[in-house]
Amino acid sequence: MQLQNKPMNQAQNIQPLVFSLRQHLGALLTSKDTMSDQGQLTLGKVNERLQTLGELNLDVYQKNPLADVLQQLAQANAVVNAALPKHCQNIVRNVSSLAQFLPWYQRSVANNSGFMAGHCNAQIIGPQGLEVRHDIIVGVTLMRPNIVYPDHQHDPEELYLVLGNGRWRQDQGAWHTPGLGGLVYNPSNVMHGMKSLDHPLIALWCLPLDKPFLSFSQPQPTP
Repeated sequence: MQLQNKPMNQAQNIQPLVFSLRQHLGALLTSKDTMSDQGQLTLGKVNERLQTLGELNLDVYQKNPLADVLQQLAQANAVVNAALPKHCQNIVRNVSSLAQFLPWYQRSVANNSGFMAGHCNAQIIGPQGLEVRHDIIVGVTLMRPNIVYPDHQHDPEELYLVLGNGRWRQDQGAWHTPGLGGLVYNPSNVMHGMKSLDHPLIALWCLPLDKPFLSFSQPQPTP
């Protein structure tokens, strides 16, 4: 990795954290019998692109409005974290260690102030991420308990790595629970949403980019 506009020693401190996240992410992005053939292809594409390193941009940081949620998730004795497999716990610790460098943001939805206050996202790797890449996005979402992330869609295919007891759905279908360490595959432009239950939720999302990506669609108002 190369550095943009920050002391080299700071980049050297961050590089091992990003590398560790890649390792633990790769250990969990493994083939699932229940995944479609296209989902398996997308999984392979994501894993392949994770082998390439990009530049660090240490100027992207934006404050995390849900820092208390991330702290709770990162505690080894937290209720939601106690049941996590070891590699999942490692990723939560990776995200917690990187949080002070990430570009956190919230998405607004008309007439849904609870969603705005109850969630935040950050790109770890991607066009607007800590590690700048234009062929892949790896991001993270934090949600307070009992928050619905409204349905939305985007052109790139997507894989979610589920690190909490949340529920997912596609095309306003039935909600399902992927389970801790589960994977959710969203085909291109499928409408999809998720929701947290009685505990905070953390999930990572991976999108391989095969063409320039401008932005995500606005979430749809919740009925």
